[in-house]
Amino acid sequence: MRAHLVCALVACFAFCAYGANIVADTSGVQPGPIAVAASSQSLDVRWRDSAGHQWQATFSLDAAKPLITSIAADGKDIVTLAHPVYRCSTGKRSGGWDAFFDFPPANPAGTRRFMQEFHPTEVSARTVGDRVEVTFNGMKLGIFEGQLRYVFYPGIPLIQQVALLSTREPDTAYFYDAGLQMASKQDIRAGGNMGSSIAYFDANGKFTEITSPYGSERHTLTVRYRAASAKMGAGSIAVFPPPHRYMFARDYTTNQGYLWYTAWRGQVGLGVQEYPDDNTGIDPWMNAPPGTVQEMGLFLLPGAENAEATLQRVLGYTHGDRFPHVDGFITFAPHWHLAYTVQAMEKPSGWVPPFKPEMQAAGIDAAMINDFHGDGHPADLTDLRLHELDEYYKMCRAQSDAKYLLIPAEEANVYLGGHWALVFPKPVFWMQDRAPGQSFKTEDPKYGTVYRVNSAEDVWAMVKAEDGHVYQTHPRTKGSTGYPDKILNTTYFRDPRYLGTGWKSMPSDLSLPQLGQRGFKTLDDLNNLGLHKHMLGEIDVFQLSATDELYGLLNLNYLRLPKLPDFDHYNEILQSVQKGDGFISTGEVLLPTFALSGQESDEVQVKATVTSTFPLRLAAVVWGDGAATHRETIDLASTPAFDQHDYTWNVKTPGWKWARLEVWDVAGDGAFTQPTWQNH
Repeated sequence: MRAHLVCALVACFAFCAYGANIVADTSGVQPGPIAVAASSQSLDVRWRDSAGHQWQATFSLDAAKPLITSIAADGKDIVTLAHPVYRCSTGKRSGGWDAFFDFPPANPAGTRRFMQEFHPTEVSARTVGDRVEVTFNGMKLGIFEGQLRYVFYPGIPLIQQVALLSTREPDTAYFYDAGLQMASKQDIRAGGNMGSSIAYFDANGKFTEITSPYGSERHTLTVRYRAASAKMGAGSIAVFPPPHRYMFARDYTTNQGYLWYTAWRGQVGLGVQEYPDDNTGIDPWMNAPPGTVQEMGLFLLPGAENAEATLQRVLGYTHGDRFPHVDGFITFAPHWHLAYTVQAMEKPSGWVPPFKPEMQAAGIDAAMINDFHGDGHPADLTDLRLHELDEYYKMCRAQSDAKYLLIPAEEANVYLGGHWALVFPKPVFWMQDRAPGQSFKTEDPKYGTVYRVNSAEDVWAMVKAEDGHVYQTHPRTKGSTGYPDKILNTTYFRDPRYLGTGWKSMPSDLSLPQLGQRGFKTLDDLNNLGLHKHMLGEIDVFQLSATDELYGLLNLNYLRLPKLPDFDHYNEILQSVQKGDGFISTGEVLLPTFALSGQESDEVQVKATVTSTFPLRLAAVVWGDGAATHRETIDLASTPAFDQHDYTWNVKTPGWKWARLEVWDVAGDGAFTQPTWQNH
């Protein structure tokens, strides 16, 4: 493998070698809660937050000077003489945009590393809804070119910094680091040291403040909540990435250190970063199809208070990394490979696995795990397999209580095609093959009925006999590449017991406002065929410990149930999934009430209550006519942060057969319903 390192060191942080003025255009600004004014030397943005603080961000129009002259609250500077920092790594896709097991460094083309060049000559400010976007031209990041934008929101000091960049190169995979470098002359100490205070919650959640050691190096921070802050001027500033959009899918939740800081020679830097290699060869990076505008963003949250208080306000955007309770719903998270049984069999009675408190802390009511996926002996044809299954059911029961339910399932991946998960409403004993002369079904004096399957027909006969349910995990990628497309006409896939397909935010394409386009497209294609399938939000990770980064990779199913059932009645959860009675969420956007109904043969009415932390970006009514999928987008650019609102939308849907609702915020977080079918 060749590796190329490209460093655009000359002009890395320079804004223009010639010191020319940046031409400002404010004609797109409308009267509203955010005001913009431009002079020959600066462009000023002014707004108030809900606490009554008057904020002002001043951009320099002298290209030889740092881009951000100051960010101030009530006339007191917090950030001064700051400039954005971007760098990225690029590689080549080998297996198409949906491939998961596609490690760009393994491609013969190698990888490249770039640092930004930024030479703005023009800036435009415009009002979008109740927000203001300030956009500079002249941004280049290696093979990417485009603009740099700052977005301001009324009522909150939150500022979104996003590079809007495109490439013409085919098959590009990439990841990016971003941040802000700020003047901090007051922190200079004798001997060339810096007294800058950097604050964060460590990986165990303990608030921590440190003073940077001497040196110019960028330091990695392994933190909880993906945020770090620094004391600056009259207050502090925190940086953090979009909580889910930045975290491209992985098989592991290990916390790789997604934040960085620097403190040297009168400057402090804070930013976000991706780790270049997790040593598995399964690190899929992000996709950049040619011509698409990739939104490489992070959030800045200045505060007129100390660093800890500002960090606490960051936590509000993700409810402290906890999926909140919604009355009338329980949360359900399937597809965990935790090797629970084989560990529990070696532990003393009463052992609580490390994943249980972490799931509960994240707001998970019920988890469906998939043991014997690289652990145990799933292919065994002796009593060893039956003994492990027996222990599996007992151990899951032992961890289940009134506040937490652990459901045993298997990602069996035999006979039906691709990868698929199988769950029964009660303990069922089965073998994944049988020896010559053995029967499909026998009675065992200890375990009762034992099934031995060696064909798709056998599997489905067992599923029907035991009221089981199946779904296609990670459709059209990983071990399900080509599925469920290859089994669309099978009897078992068309059976209602085959619930549908999994949804997870992969692959990552930052040109889209929504996550998980592959999963949506699969579901929509199936329903255009008249198959009436649903999605299950899934996690698909191995192991889980207290210091892991779980929240950024997680989504949950909110199922409409009055309470969490006990272990003997967890079939209520499976039946709710089969009915599609709920919604899927990344946690920041919730749908406590929603209904889609056909007012006419060519119109769908949507009524929904939407709660959100970040300001919303859009809603979409997605519908199909049996041949094609259509999308009606509803602009929500005037919604405030930390909002709850009742909406009614009537959407023309000529020839509609099914429809569903999506809602997405400015960070790429969202919630979406299952399909509703006409006359069903």
